[in-house]
Amino acid sequence: MKYKPKGLRAIFRRECKRLVSRPVYLICILLVPLFCTFFFTTLMWEGAPLRLPVAIVDLDKSKSSRGITRTLESMSFVDTELKLNSYTQAREAMQRNEIYAFLMIPEGFQQKASSGKQPELTYYTNDAYYVAGGFAFKALKMTAALANGSVVRQTMISKGVPPSQIDAKLQPVVLDTHPLGNPWLNYSVFLNNIMLPVTLQLMVMLMTVYCIGIEIKEGTSRRLLIEGNRSLLRVILGKLLPQTILFTLVGWFINIYLFGWLGFPHSGGTLQVLTAMFLLVTAAQSLGIFIIGCFPVLRLGLSSASLFGIVGFSLTGFSYPVIAMYKPFQIIANLYPSLHYFSVYTHQALSPSPLWYSLPDYFVFMLYLTLPLIIGSRLKKALYQQKYIP
Repeated sequence: MKYKPKGLRAIFRRECKRLVSRPVYLICILLVPLFCTFFFTTLMWEGAPLRLPVAIVDLDKSKSSRGITRTLESMSFVDTELKLNSYTQAREAMQRNEIYAFLMIPEGFQQKASSGKQPELTYYTNDAYYVAGGFAFKALKMTAALANGSVVRQTMISKGVPPSQIDAKLQPVVLDTHPLGNPWLNYSVFLNNIMLPVTLQLMVMLMTVYCIGIEIKEGTSRRLLIEGNRSLLRVILGKLLPQTILFTLVGWFINIYLFGWLGFPHSGGTLQVLTAMFLLVTAAQSLGIFIIGCFPVLRLGLSSASLFGIVGFSLTGFSYPVIAMYKPFQIIANLYPSLHYFSVYTHQALSPSPLWYSLPDYFVFMLYLTLPLIIGSRLKKALYQQKYIP
């Protein structure tokens, strides 16, 4: 049976019909990214973990120990409702994952403090849960520092030191801290600004591999190539353009939702960030074309795209700084479009800088678009032969 060339417009219409007739397309293009967006932003709606269960073991039962307890209770990070009577009880509670940390106030604490000796405060944190343990450690450390200052103040007053000199001795240097880019220390701002683009990047690659690989599996790739007048460029543009439009709109919606509705830090550079989101989508599609060209079998292509995309959650830099990684992993991290998207965001939106700061990232986005040229002949051959290997 002979097929007549139809051109780019016909392939575009054909792909639009496939999008609305096969639920997998709309689920992966629209539902999954939007679900992840609302899920992760509502999961961290408070911005940081609050009311983490922490126990207090007060063996002193004195005025000073009750003051330390009240200080810890006043912190929003922890919930100190659990009061225990021994180290063993606290250790067992931590082993049962009922608490993330506990503070021990030893017997004779007030007596030692008032007599000028050095009483000890001991606290234990469960750092197997990194975030929870870190926040609990922060609260306990602050409590210990305040208790230490209170003891020193009382000792100095008892020795007749004028109150006007006490503050200068307790804190000779006053710290004025300004966390730039995220003054609230909001974990949602810290994580979602890069986690959601990485999720979108993963879905773009998977859908690109799927929409091309399924043609080979179903034996329709040769017909598609002939309808495109044997032009791989015409076929790829016709097939991916509907997805490019939808994924870009989803990406722009994520930007508007984060910076507009949720009020994430954004000092300008709106056009630059929206442009970077569009380039992120096209770069991820180019990676998907490259992957299915290297492995022109649907299951191998999807497996490779999944592996590459999932590793991006660790190598993009929001869980561990890229500059602190082992050198080979720094090189691999720069292969991800999401890393360059985040670089544009930090340079253009968080602290508006001249555009030339982001030109290297835009240039890398352009390099991604050349990947299909490298694998073009192999992919065209696979589309024409349409040999499916189960």
